[in-house]
Amino acid sequence: MNKKLLFLLFAGLLLVPGTALAAETMSGVVARADPYTGELSIVGGGTVQVADPRLLRNLAPGEHVIVTLNNNGTIGVQEDSSYAGAGDY
Repeated sequence: MNKKLLFLLFAGLLLVPGTALAAETMSGVVARADPYTGELSIVGGGTVQVADPRLLRNLAPGEHVIVTLNNNGTIGVQEDSSYAGAGDY
């Protein structure tokens, strides 16, 4: 259900007319990251397919990330350095 809801949210954003459409972002905690398929599962947020699967190489479950839906329809991911516990091991 979450996967379908997330897909519909992103699909709806792509259909919004206008050139001023800004990239949409969400943050969450990694449940699973597969660098071979490019699938990223976020705890409570569903699963997304990132544009470049290599972005998932160093992500581990429990890490905080920011997922971005870019204006061209691709999805990117980066570690959330603003998280208070970022860098703690």
